[in-house]
Amino acid sequence: MKLSLIKNIIAAVAVAAASSAAIADEDTPVRLWGASSTVNAYHGFLFLGNPLGFYEKEGVKVEFGTAAGSSATLQLLATNQVQMGYVGMDALILAKANNPDLPIKAAYLQDRGNIYEIVVPTESDIKTVKDLEGQSIGVANLASGAIPKLKAVLTEAGLDPNKAVGLIPVGNGAQAAAALRTGRVQALSLFRAQHALIETLGYEFRYFSKDTPSAVIAVNTDWLADNKDQAAAILRGVAQSSAFAQANPKATVEEFWELFGRSQGAEEEKALKDAMHVLSSTAKLWKDHTDDSIQWGAMDDEAWTGMQDALIDAKLMSERVDNATLYTSELIDMLNPVDLSHALELAASRE
Repeated sequence: MKLSLIKNIIAAVAVAAASSAAIADEDTPVRLWGASSTVNAYHGFLFLGNPLGFYEKEGVKVEFGTAAGSSATLQLLATNQVQMGYVGMDALILAKANNPDLPIKAAYLQDRGNIYEIVVPTESDIKTVKDLEGQSIGVANLASGAIPKLKAVLTEAGLDPNKAVGLIPVGNGAQAAAALRTGRVQALSLFRAQHALIETLGYEFRYFSKDTPSAVIAVNTDWLADNKDQAAAILRGVAQSSAFAQANPKATVEEFWELFGRSQGAEEEKALKDAMHVLSSTAKLWKDHTDDSIQWGAMDDEAWTGMQDALIDAKLMSERVDNATLYTSELIDMLNPVDLSHALELAASRE
């Protein structure tokens, strides 16, 4: 996270301190935001609760929206303009390292797998991470949230993360694919949904990643203090939406198109197939709705300590912060066990 963005968050908190009181009016929708400049079908775990009635069933009103990345979402959370938001764990850690008093904590682990990874074409001579030494890796931009994870993977392989490879800004989608095709870069380090999207252009990838969780739903803690029941109900809706999306990606894409429209250009059949591929690939990072051994949203100190150590190794922070300032588990027992039967029956009915 850039220092200027951190300063913006701190300044915004100071300006908005008087207006960040808890929202207790049950008729006021809770604002649940995604960290992306555009909405995609793989955000279904956030938005499906409205059209499919999961939030209403849980007795809560939710307004869904997005901001341009984790830093922007954290700024909205810090000032209580948004009460709950999907953000990267590393972005939250870096923000709290610079301002431990930010009224934000993670409350729910959404991406149990790493959304950031390095990919190379399957026909590439690069078979291991060590083989990346001396190569150029395409990143969306030089402020990308993928870079800390990329450096952690390089460090784990015994490479100097600041010298072993070159980082080239290549954007996303077709632009990134072109950089790979023309040899401008030999690998890409974007994020799971983008890699899956590029696969729909005809690429097959070999994946390298550090097996760590990567994204959470965070809450404004001032709001949470008076609204634990609401927050837990919303997270039950998120769990039901996640299960529906995993069980029926086709219906999820159709709901997305109904709400937000679909991009023109591709034939509907191909557009549906491509969107389902991106969604299903991303949903593999979530808790498997058929696995009862893991609680929805659960996380622990080990994950947060490991993430902090990776950021320290990458020289993005100098020392750990107290994990207790980063996340809370107080909602986990309140939302588990969540009843998925309605969501799964609805998913089956849409086959």
